[in-house]
Amino acid sequence: MAFRFQRRIRIAPGIRLNISKSGIGLSAGPRGASLSVGRRGVYGNAGIPGTGLSYREKLNNNNNRSRSAGERGGGSAIKFVVDSDGSAELRNADGLKLSNRETAAVKKNYGSQLRAILGEECEKRNNALKALTTFHHLLPKPTRSPTYETSRYSLPEPSPGLAARLLAAIFPPYKRKLIEDSEYWLSAKNAHDGHERERKMREEHEVFLSIEAMEKVLTDYLGEIEWPQEPAIDFDFGESNKTLAIDVLLPSDEGIPDEEWSAPSNQYRLTSKKISTSKRREIYRDYVHSILMRVVGEIYARLPTVEHVMLSAYREVVNPSNGNNQDEYIISVIVHRDRWESMSFSRLKKIDPVEVFAEHLLVRKMTKTGIFKAITPFSMEQLDEQIFQ
Repeated sequence: MAFRFQRRIRIAPGIRLNISKSGIGLSAGPRGASLSVGRRGVYGNAGIPGTGLSYREKLNNNNNRSRSAGERGGGSAIKFVVDSDGSAELRNADGLKLSNRETAAVKKNYGSQLRAILGEECEKRNNALKALTTFHHLLPKPTRSPTYETSRYSLPEPSPGLAARLLAAIFPPYKRKLIEDSEYWLSAKNAHDGHERERKMREEHEVFLSIEAMEKVLTDYLGEIEWPQEPAIDFDFGESNKTLAIDVLLPSDEGIPDEEWSAPSNQYRLTSKKISTSKRREIYRDYVHSILMRVVGEIYARLPTVEHVMLSAYREVVNPSNGNNQDEYIISVIVHRDRWESMSFSRLKKIDPVEVFAEHLLVRKMTKTGIFKAITPFSMEQLDEQIFQ
């Protein structure tokens, strides 16, 4: 084990890809500390940024592994770049495209790795579309006895390794940094734990008694949802903890992806296919109803005293008479808890989100292909009439 001087070439923040005679290796980590994975094993690296001084230690010793002479060879960092149009190319550390000969050699030796990267990129691009069509699969099950869901502190406690401890013994500033990191972690964890104790009390007890607690719980859970296309949501409890009125400003259909991607097995690129206008409209239609399902689902999963929900969805359109934006309601529905609870939550993949609200008191003017027309939404008076019938 020894200290050494080394120059590193960064491909992207915290990530470096190295190809040498020994194979492809991946390095990841912040300045001063990183993890390297390659044919020769897994290595931990520590250093002082700006000095060039670093320390390297193998983490997965394997005495039975043989080495070839080629493993001692050097290498240069490269990038495999996939452009927005799906074309892909290999570039060197300076961002220049590799020669045809170099590109052919890399493809010959590392073709499977490159195709795996293309497959991941293809999946990533299509996930935006998939998330819209499967969003209602994440619907929470209703309950009258909500249970606090533990949220553990995600950052691991700092645990300096041998290299870091050696550097700290030599350089006092580095030692102070390690101490500061440990103190910061402890302070942040204590704050997190205190917040979680408050949240447990609010979600399991106060939510039965306090409208303020109900508002906080609903705001927290709706705010944590990773919406594929995010709506804006307003709600009003009024004077009762049994009824809730919701207004949802729907996202624009302009955010719906207009193409699907694929990775041909005989090419090093991605290809796209345009989605038809009618198909995009159907996807938007399904997602609109999935949004409403998720909002109602969160209410009946988190707020045990709520028995009746009036939910109205609108979008912003241009008034042709003056050019100004105005609200246009397209869906309004009153959902009672007992009927909502009768849905089969174990078979959500079999449920059509468009048909869900047909089982409830619904106002909607929509064609089969997802063309919406303006409606007059339900009023609080109509909600009261439903409750006292």
